[in-house]
Amino acid sequence: MTKIKTLTIQFNTPLKRRELPLFRGAIIAAISTGNILFHNHNEGSTLRYAYPLIQYKRIGGKAAIVCIEEGVEAIGELLANQDLCAH
Repeated sequence: MTKIKTLTIQFNTPLKRRELPLFRGAIIAAISTGNILFHNHNEGSTLRYAYPLIQYKRIGGKAAIVCIEEGVEAIGELLANQDLCAH
């Protein structure tokens, strides 16, 4: 049986459904490399036609990021970002 790496990061930040695109945008803006796994499209209009490996969700009314396979490694970019802090 193949094991699939997953990582779920759940924040304490309450998130309304309508705020989910804003949460996604804030995370993407925090990534300096523009890694395609965070947004599923290139700088142009080219889309990545595959299952999203980094997903922005609302779990129990709180902001969450679900990472799958390569997304688990890619999330390290976000976590290593020195400018990422809660205000």
